[in-house]
Amino acid sequence: MRTSRTPMRTEHCSDMPTLIESAAPSTVHDAVLLDLDGVVYRGAQPVEHAAEAIGALSDSGATPVYVTNNANRPPSVVADQLDSLGIPTDPAHVMTASLAGAAMLATMIEPGSRVLAVGGAGLIEALEGHGFQVVDSATDEPVAVIQGFAPTIGWPQLTEAAYAINAGATYVATNLDATLPTERGMAVGNGSLIAAVRNATGVDPVSSGKPQPGIFHQAAALVGSQRPIAVGDRLDTDLAGAVAAGYVGMHVLTGVSRVPHLLRAAPAERPNLLALDLRGLHQEHPAVSESGGRWRCRSAIVERGSDELILRRGEQTMAAHSVDHLTMDELRALCEAAWTLSDDGESAGDLPTADLPVHA
Repeated sequence: MRTSRTPMRTEHCSDMPTLIESAAPSTVHDAVLLDLDGVVYRGAQPVEHAAEAIGALSDSGATPVYVTNNANRPPSVVADQLDSLGIPTDPAHVMTASLAGAAMLATMIEPGSRVLAVGGAGLIEALEGHGFQVVDSATDEPVAVIQGFAPTIGWPQLTEAAYAINAGATYVATNLDATLPTERGMAVGNGSLIAAVRNATGVDPVSSGKPQPGIFHQAAALVGSQRPIAVGDRLDTDLAGAVAAGYVGMHVLTGVSRVPHLLRAAPAERPNLLALDLRGLHQEHPAVSESGGRWRCRSAIVERGSDELILRRGEQTMAAHSVDHLTMDELRALCEAAWTLSDDGESAGDLPTADLPVHA
């Protein structure tokens, strides 16, 4: 019988099932590395239950740290927004992709070097905090270019970056996100602007943001954490970064990656814990066990049929692809079944392609 178990350390272990049993994460981990958009807020509005769940962390001794690929805003501005949502925040507990990029550059070039910054106030503040001379023209002969998103970036800034890179400057990107979620839909992100510079130079930048592990390690170091957990809503950035960093990762269903994405998640993007929202930080997470082609999570049962996965509800059975809702335990069992079969090179049959409502 294959049973998930409570982790004794933060690393991902090759012999550990992806989903693990855990006591309430807020009692196991000393820091919670939280993504922002889709986890804590959506635009100007807080995500449901986020403020209360974050506020309750102090009762268990876990410290919230905010980790964002947004390179435009300084930590003080991020903290001000969180304060306005009823989440008191110390700016020193905010890790941005700009801070991670500046720290990366500090390991690559000499202190005090000239750096051409393509980005906003958050990027410039981070570079100056590391003692770099910030310039905006290739004629200043910068030894490095760092590119982060800002809504004011246009042809002149991208062209100066291309001139400098073609002259030999080191090229760093704060993140490679091709799109940027806005209230009107998906907008052009930093990765799409980087593509223009890449096309003009033939140079691929080194990235400092999620899913790179460095930004997670730096975030944990802000509070001296030894047992961090990373929480996010995107498998390709938040959870892939948790895996790369060797941290336990918890996925919440309040943002981008939903049920169809979870069931098809690649090994390098899979979470260890699943939750509806941030209340999952204060809830126990049950084990998923497997025996003879049957996966069980408490009373939820998923079975392997002849050519598809079957969900059993009491005396009723139904094909996984035909269900119209799931409980959290059913989702846990279904994920573990689909992932196990995929890893074994076998088909899980048809799986849901549309998002499904999930409830406790």
